[in-house]
Amino acid sequence: MERVDENNGGLFVIPGTHKWKLFKHDYPPNVKNKAYHGVFGFDEIPKVNLVMEKGDTVFFHPIILHGSGPNLTKGFRKAISSHYADSNCHFINVMGTTQENIAQEMEELVAKRGLNSTIKYEEIWKYKSRLVRGAPGNFQNYESHL
Repeated sequence: MERVDENNGGLFVIPGTHKWKLFKHDYPPNVKNKAYHGVFGFDEIPKVNLVMEKGDTVFFHPIILHGSGPNLTKGFRKAISSHYADSNCHFINVMGTTQENIAQEMEELVAKRGLNSTIKYEEIWKYKSRLVRGAPGNFQNYESHL
């Protein structure tokens, strides 16, 4: 891990936005990296840059507006991103929502990589998930690998 700050693409958040709604994510202009999505129209709202030392951890609500800038150094910016959810969580149907484009893109990426071309968004997340602690819940009952 590395120290991260605004110079090497460290994380920023917009405090209080976790109380807002989930906004549509799209690609910034001229970005070709798949799955590099952003929310637009909030450039004038003050951001808080999270300066982190090696080994630091930050937890935040998934709806809080957050992101990272470009790495302006010749060094690396390494990070690990994890999502935590209760084992009794359930998926919602994202069709017709602000997240539909991301679900479709994930399904297309899986098919393009030669994996099961009929795998659905929910199944992709289940495949990537691991039960960390506690008793299995309804999340693990969907014919899961867990």
